[in-house]
Amino acid sequence: MKKELFIQKVKNKGRGVFCNRPINRDEVIEVCPVLALPAKDYDTLVASQLVDYFFNFNKEESTLALALGFGSLYNHAVNSNAAYVLDRETKQITFFALEDIPAGKEICINYAGEQGQEFKEWFESRNIPYR
Repeated sequence: MKKELFIQKVKNKGRGVFCNRPINRDEVIEVCPVLALPAKDYDTLVASQLVDYFFNFNKEESTLALALGFGSLYNHAVNSNAAYVLDRETKQITFFALEDIPAGKEICINYAGEQGQEFKEWFESRNIPYR
């Protein structure tokens, strides 16, 4: 069942992902295919602004992945209301709710992939005010 996700401008963040209806805790929000890019492209991607939309596909191998759908557009929150699981074998990333999310509330993940991680250095390295 499609979740009626939409993009909306968020003050001091750019764009964010929202849903037209409430999402229940543990509910799958979205399953996105990912495009895994080879390690030979790593330095080029890291030097570009596109890197802000990539996930580490395999950190040890220096491979990155771009999530399709809304996947690469979720914003960060230290105590996020959603999380994700990256399946390297199927090349999919699944986003799910960590708590009940009311309709119209921004859906955020923790960029570090772990609740409570600030990820402050990521914002500072991009001259983005940390929220």
